[in-house]
Amino acid sequence: MSVSAATRRSRSTSATGTIASPRYHQVYVTVRAWVHDGSYRAGEQLPTEPELCRIFGVSRITIRKAIAALEAEGWLERKQGRGTFACVPAGDRALPLDLNAVVGQVSDLAARTTVRGFVSTEVLPDEDTRSALRLQAGERVRRAVHVRELDGAPLGLITTFVPLDIAARLTDANEREQPMFMLLQAAGVPLASAEQYLGATLAGVEAAQALDVEVGAPLLRLVRVVKDDGGRPVERVVALYRADRYQYHLHLEVRPTARRP
Repeated sequence: MSVSAATRRSRSTSATGTIASPRYHQVYVTVRAWVHDGSYRAGEQLPTEPELCRIFGVSRITIRKAIAALEAEGWLERKQGRGTFACVPAGDRALPLDLNAVVGQVSDLAARTTVRGFVSTEVLPDEDTRSALRLQAGERVRRAVHVRELDGAPLGLITTFVPLDIAARLTDANEREQPMFMLLQAAGVPLASAEQYLGATLAGVEAAQALDVEVGAPLLRLVRVVKDDGGRPVERVVALYRADRYQYHLHLEVRPTARRP
């Protein structure tokens, strides 16, 4: 779950307690989102300092301050002579799960629900989406929003973001009904991995209206970034589910360990 703007502002203060500059804040938030949303997984190397300077258009001092802050929080690790690597804090470490199982869960949910209020447009992505999809400044995405209803009552508000070149490969015929997972597969996009986050949030005005709840009502927030077999992020989905109607079910079992001869 992405950190709120207020939290990110408070965390982006410098070691002396002064408020960070807008450019420092941009670097801090974007690089943190790269790691948090799985654009760079634990152990993967980030761009070099000169490359980051070119990406953000800032000085090396600004880059180093942001990296130092993220390293102190456990998001990055600098290795002498090798570079800077993603290092997810212990509390955010991912549990492995078969991607095909997740696709199956999404498909099952789609089969049991109906779609209301589907809207698809080309937009400039928000900062978290731009970072998660590794887009350049000014690049647009296909944003699709709809409400999933179960037994005639709203269950979740689903928003998907797809890079335009990937969206151009999709057909509109089933876009209103089929999950983006299935559309990407049907379009021949080789899905290989995903990073998924579950957390709690409170309903804002838009979500409250869509889900027929009070503003401030508790919601389950799911964020998933899907990658192809080349490691490129091809979809980001943000789903807000009513906490009183949605359950996330996992079957857990102990697997026997192999005995040593």
